[in-house]
Amino acid sequence: MALLGKLAMLAILGRPINCGCGQIWAMPDQAGLNSQTVLDPYSVLHLVFGAVLAKLIWWKRPDWSLWKIAAAVVVSSTVWEVVENLPLVIDLFGYSQDDPLAYDGDSIVNSFSDSAATVLGAALALPLAGWLVAALAVGAELLLSLWVGDGFLIMLWRALGL
Repeated sequence: MALLGKLAMLAILGRPINCGCGQIWAMPDQAGLNSQTVLDPYSVLHLVFGAVLAKLIWWKRPDWSLWKIAAAVVVSSTVWEVVENLPLVIDLFGYSQDDPLAYDGDSIVNSFSDSAATVLGAALALPLAGWLVAALAVGAELLLSLWVGDGFLIMLWRALGL
């Protein structure tokens, strides 16, 4: 149900189905295709989000079944994907129109791929130690920040106007 709701909201928001570019992956030098292709450098952030979220849920709710954790990850990713595509939130990212990293929303295919990456991150993280997931998350953040000049912290700073 959550995924159908996301599909409906993205359609209402006028998000395109895909980029129409025939590519599956956007490289950092193709910033205009970010969030439009199936995968892009930001897919790494979704893997990390799923991994960290699953470990936090497992830590706080060790009695939850894997299905319940998976459902929480899917719903969380779905909510994030809808919220990040709202015009108000897109404006919060504070990109100027000439910024090569300018974000103007996800394609529907990219949004569903982001949710799949989140679930994959959760599945990969559950058998790992929490400290290892945290170290991998920090490493992924550093890698993405250096690779494309963006990441969770940079986006947060931009959204907060710092």
